[in-house]
Amino acid sequence: MTKQKIAALFVCAVLAISSLAQTPTPKKAAPAAAPASGPGTMPGEEKWMDVPAAAMVGTPAVEMGGTLKIAILQGDPMTAGRSYVVRLSCTDGTKIAPHWHPTAENVTVIKGAFSLGMGSKWDAASMKELPVGAFVSAPPQMRHYGQCKGDSVVQVNGIGPLVINFVGPDDTGAPKK
Repeated sequence: MTKQKIAALFVCAVLAISSLAQTPTPKKAAPAAAPASGPGTMPGEEKWMDVPAAAMVGTPAVEMGGTLKIAILQGDPMTAGRSYVVRLSCTDGTKIAPHWHPTAENVTVIKGAFSLGMGSKWDAASMKELPVGAFVSAPPQMRHYGQCKGDSVVQVNGIGPLVINFVGPDDTGAPKK
């Protein structure tokens, strides 16, 4: 790009920014205060339950070795096409065997730490530890597995259904219909 073209682009950008600065913006109404008992979940108010059997398909290739609970914060994780937010709570060392989901899964570590591995065969040495605040996103059908480090809580959001399809070490990763 020539110096003249760069200068012309710079002038256009400056003019656009200055015209935006001079354009009056309509005043927005102040947001309404959230009701004290409105939608939302405060820490410690989660309603923990066992993961529904309908959410788990197949046989885990790795023994869980701990406790896993779920709390539904928003939506309906079992209904296709519905958005959801859930939290999973697990005790130290709990393993989630290799599996995949039919929809994208977005995970944020809320408490403790969570180790994540990729593939259909458990390999503790290749797992990456995710600390509090870490975020990961798994596209549909990505084979992965995890383990809780300390008593942990992870928040998962996505579009239903939330289904855990367990796989064996010989799974080819071919798309499932």
